[in-house]
Amino acid sequence: MKKIASLVIVFLFLASNVGFISFSEVSAQSNYSNQRVLVLKNVDAWNSKAVEDMLDEIGVPYDVLSSSEFAPLTASDLINKYDLIIIESDQTQAFYDELAPEMGDIEEFVKAGKVLEVHAANWGWHGGVWKTPLPGGVEITQRYSNYDYHVEKDVWYYSNLASHGYLINLPEDAKIIMVQSDVSYSQGNPDYNKPSAITYTFGRGLVFATGLTLEYSAKYKGDDWRELLKEIITSNLEFTPQRKVEYFDYAMLNYIWYMLYNRYTEKFNEIYESVAQYNITNATMPQVEEYKSLAEYHYQKGWQYGHPIRGHIQALPYMRRAYMNVKKAYVLLDYSLRGLKHWQALENNNLTALMQQNAENSTLYWVGEPLNGTYNGVSDIEATWNKFLAGNNVTNVEIYNITLARSGEGMTGIRAIVIVTTEEGKQIPLRYEIYFKGDEIIEEWWTIDPSVLETISN
Repeated sequence: MKKIASLVIVFLFLASNVGFISFSEVSAQSNYSNQRVLVLKNVDAWNSKAVEDMLDEIGVPYDVLSSSEFAPLTASDLINKYDLIIIESDQTQAFYDELAPEMGDIEEFVKAGKVLEVHAANWGWHGGVWKTPLPGGVEITQRYSNYDYHVEKDVWYYSNLASHGYLINLPEDAKIIMVQSDVSYSQGNPDYNKPSAITYTFGRGLVFATGLTLEYSAKYKGDDWRELLKEIITSNLEFTPQRKVEYFDYAMLNYIWYMLYNRYTEKFNEIYESVAQYNITNATMPQVEEYKSLAEYHYQKGWQYGHPIRGHIQALPYMRRAYMNVKKAYVLLDYSLRGLKHWQALENNNLTALMQQNAENSTLYWVGEPLNGTYNGVSDIEATWNKFLAGNNVTNVEIYNITLARSGEGMTGIRAIVIVTTEEGKQIPLRYEIYFKGDEIIEEWWTIDPSVLETISN
């Protein structure tokens, strides 16, 4: 049962990795007196001194500077004096505007192995809006949420409002700590596409970024929020550059495959709607359906161990298979849609539409009479189709068993059994192949083969 508190990769063949981090992984440290923190703010966020109060409680020395006082400092000044910089939420626009030119020095500070803690919940009482990307290009998008979910703790934090936005453009090693609810003003479900607190490495250092209203909630919403703020600050104080490689987190793999599964499912659904305009049957794209069913099966099997972000190793093979199969379904559907568009033009006897996808240097291989031959370039191909359509009024084109195909030259396309029926009742049985380069047809095979009629009947 989830509680309401009043209070992903290191994998060679994937392009990105996202995981999560738990504050409980950080070893306890009782004395922070040998470290120094810099707090940047022009005003008290929501009239709260929660950050300074917490630093006093922790017992770490700190300085507080305004944006104008901070401007003269160099990267070297920051590196030599401070271990952690905390930028508070809810500042004036002048603060954000004056801080923007100093981000280069702040980036050098982090690269040197230090920690930047950004409370980026702007759009607050003081009206400022943060417009400058954080180190690595991370940005915050405005969206209010009363409930934010702590991934590792399995705990909801409530406030009005718990967060003012979520982070986008996450780096490859970003680790998600908290996410917003999928319903802005009620608990709903965790929305893992809207992370409200993350950490990621930058150079040798660490960036913590959040859209949580930490200063407001720690002052006005009780001990759970105060404890969360304490955990965040102490975790950042205990960061060391080596920590990044101290453990391997299976959630990195689980979560990235979960994200990719959902990304390709969305893309699949978007283009599947376009298929409805064509005259297809269950026999047209059976492999697409097979891949999609396998993906859904493995996805559900993976969920039996809980949400993928929680990193259960048992879910690992299922999430990987779910992602791989939905990607196969999407790729095959994408190419099938291009083929269906081409064959629909043939059924409509529409020469212009039939040639629309052909590249200038495309080739048509016509195997079988009466037009047996190889035709190079759009002019020859158009002339060939013109001859065929002049002698054959096509009334129906049936498509069976579209599968993915790869040519010996490494081109990707589709192959299918195609039955072309003319007005005179003549049937032309074909083994049809179309290969693409980008969005254009580069090679097309029209191979007459009477044996496919038996294949269909069987």
